[in-house]
Amino acid sequence: MKHDYFENDGADAKRSKRTKKKKERKALKGFIIFVSALVVAAVVFVVTVKVLAPDFDFMSLVPQSVQSVFEKQTNSSTQANTVSATDGTTELTTEEKPTEKMIDYIEFKEFKMETSKQGNSMGNLLNGGKVATDYSYIYHIADSGLYRLAPETEDYTRLYKTSHSLSSLNLRGDYIYFVDDDTNELYKMKKGSSSPKSVAQNVKFAYVYDSNIYYVTVTNDLCIMDAKVLKPSTVYSAADDELRLVGVSLNRVYFAVNYGTSVDYYTMANEGDELPSPFRASETTDSKLVMENGFMYFYAANSNGKYDVCRKKFGSSETVTLANDADGSNFISVSNNRLYYSELAGSSFRMTEINMNSKKSRYLIAVGGVNANHTLSIFDGGDYDFIIGNTGSKEVYNAGCIYTGSTNYMKFSSSGWEY
Repeated sequence: MKHDYFENDGADAKRSKRTKKKKERKALKGFIIFVSALVVAAVVFVVTVKVLAPDFDFMSLVPQSVQSVFEKQTNSSTQANTVSATDGTTELTTEEKPTEKMIDYIEFKEFKMETSKQGNSMGNLLNGGKVATDYSYIYHIADSGLYRLAPETEDYTRLYKTSHSLSSLNLRGDYIYFVDDDTNELYKMKKGSSSPKSVAQNVKFAYVYDSNIYYVTVTNDLCIMDAKVLKPSTVYSAADDELRLVGVSLNRVYFAVNYGTSVDYYTMANEGDELPSPFRASETTDSKLVMENGFMYFYAANSNGKYDVCRKKFGSSETVTLANDADGSNFISVSNNRLYYSELAGSSFRMTEINMNSKKSRYLIAVGGVNANHTLSIFDGGDYDFIIGNTGSKEVYNAGCIYTGSTNYMKFSSSGWEY
C-alpha cells in the first residue's frame, strides 16, 4: 500500500472549509449584535421623543416617495378586501376608511351635466321625491298611487294604484322610477304602462342620471346600477351611520355621512379602487347641502333666527348669499336658473323662487295655519309647484301654476284635483 504523506488527501480542504464557516458564524454574530444595538437605540429614541414631544409625526422622517408607495400599497390592500355576491353585487368585507386629504378642486368640465338626462332635481328627491316633470307632463305621488297631470288642460290620470307610500320619483327617457317605502323596493315602469317591475331591494332613496341609478339602502350602502343591466355595485358602506347622497358629477359621487355628532362630506370615483376623500369641512349642524352641476347650495344660520340661502361653486372660496329668510326645513331645489326654498312667515308657509340671473325673488304658493311642528315639503314641477305634508294640524296637498297668482291653487284629494 502506498503512503504518500505529501499527497493531498482532502484534509486541507476540510480544514479550509471549517475555517470559512467559523469566520461566517463570527461575522453573523457581529451583525446580530450590531442590529440589536440599533433596535435598542431606536426604542430609546422613540420613547424619549414620545415623552418630550407626544405629538411628533414620525412619518415626517420618511422620504415622501417612500410614503407614497406605502400609502398606495395600503389602499390597494384595503380595496382588495371585497367579495362578489351571487347576485352580481359587490359587497365590502371590511369598512373602507375615508382618507384625510381634502379634494377642494376639480376641473369644472367634470360638472358639465345635462338637464335632459336628470331623473329629477336632487332637492326634489331629498324632500321626498313626490313630484317630477318631463316638461310634457307632471307626475306626482299621492296616497292612492302615482298620477300624471297635463299642464295645458289640468286633466289628470292615475297611472299606478297602491295604498303603499311611494317616494324618489324619477323620469328618464321612456321610464318612470320610484321607491315603495313600505317594501323598500325600487321600481321601474314604462310610461303608458301600469305594471312596475321591482329592480332592487332594501332601497330608501334613488336618483337617476343618464344610464345610472344611484341609490342608498336601508343599511346605508351607496350603490350604483346601470339602468339596463340592473346589476348593482356597492361603492361605499356607512354601516350604522346615516348616509345621504348629495350629488353626482360625470365620474364621481358626493355624499354626506351623519355620525350623530358631526356631518362629514365625501367624494369618490364611480369606478375603480379610489378611497373616499372629504370635499368639505365637517359640520356639527346639518346645512342640508345639495349639489347641482358643480354648485353647492346650503343653509347658514343668521342672527334673525332664520337661515341664509347660500351658493358656492365647487373649488371656489367665495360663498354667495341669495336670501336670508328661509326656515331651513326643506332642502333647496334647483332647476335651470331657478332656485326654490321654504320660508315660514308667522303661520304662513311659503314656497319661494329666486331667479339666479336677475336675483329677483317671489313666493309661488302658500299654506296658512302652519306651526313649528309642520312636515310640509316643497316640490318644483316645472309649470306647477307643490306643497305636500302636514301643517301640524291637518294634511295638505296643494299645487299652483307659476303663471297664476300665488293664492290661486288646486287641492288634491282621493277624488282628484279641484279648485
